[in-house]
Amino acid sequence: MERATVLNDVVARFAIDAPVVAVEPFSGPAGHINASYVVTARGARDRPVRFFLQRLNRHVFPDLDALMENVARVTRHVGGPLRLVPTREGLAWARDDQGDVWRLYGFIEGAVARTMASAADAERAARAFGAFQRALADLPGPRLHETIPHFHDTPRRLESFECAVERDAAHRASEARGEIARIHAHQDLAAVLMQAAAGGSLPERIVHNDAKLANVLFDAASGDALCVVDLDTVMPGLALYDFGDLVRSMATRAAEDERDLGRVRLEPELFESIARGYVTGTREFLTGAERELLVSAAQVIVFEQAVRFLIDHLEGDRYYRVARPGHNLDRCRTQLALLDALCQQEHPLRRRITRI
Repeated sequence: MERATVLNDVVARFAIDAPVVAVEPFSGPAGHINASYVVTARGARDRPVRFFLQRLNRHVFPDLDALMENVARVTRHVGGPLRLVPTREGLAWARDDQGDVWRLYGFIEGAVARTMASAADAERAARAFGAFQRALADLPGPRLHETIPHFHDTPRRLESFECAVERDAAHRASEARGEIARIHAHQDLAAVLMQAAAGGSLPERIVHNDAKLANVLFDAASGDALCVVDLDTVMPGLALYDFGDLVRSMATRAAEDERDLGRVRLEPELFESIARGYVTGTREFLTGAERELLVSAAQVIVFEQAVRFLIDHLEGDRYYRVARPGHNLDRCRTQLALLDALCQQEHPLRRRITRI
């Protein structure tokens, strides 16, 4: 937690044309990577005006200047309610005396985040991500920076997995023999999207790379999706990465760390709502090859996430926060259960997409 003097110094660097009366930790869902605060200023007729302040995590992102260049370009091009407040020098971000990078957004009043998707919310969220990709299709050059290189390079993740198994740094491979074998059984999935891209079937797009319900803000009154948020991983990639993440995070009502694998059920109606929303949002943007690989993309991204959780378990829980022993192994098992369901229902899911 930053000291009040540090926070006040940082806030003073931004072009807020009203007296600041409070800077408080943000209590809503804003992820666990960046430190977040609500800044309240006294506006006209003493009406409060709020802002959303964040200190970016320099341990997760190797180049914060590049990240903020991306965010500034993307928010400016997409428009909508998510707007950066410039510094007094007209910059999109500030750097404090300790070298930390800060940004300030206008607070989006009347907006809420959802934690559990109804079919309607799943469709609205997927439509928002599809529209987000479409809006960025004509972003002028240069190419956006890769804020986390090789983020969705599934073959590379699989290579890292094999190294983690061989090293067995935390001496946990023996207890995960079954999960290791299941990863090997599905390893052909790793190259599906990358091979299609290398062969020219899938064009490079600008994508969010963390597409999930929590990264969409909804209007509290109407229920409509207002905007996509958490843009730190927006960078070049494949459109299908986002669709796969949407299915992974919304097509089952089970928690990501559900221990009772019998509750990890793929719900076809939720899948269809996601697909309908995404296809509607992208409109004519998707190519035929991208549409053909929608179900495969969901399988690939779920497989990749299972691999990432199991790597972290084998390496001693260095990346993902854990709340209990074997937490990352539980997460891996949940992903593998969802992957099994996606593979078992592949043909019915493809028929649903064809109907859409």
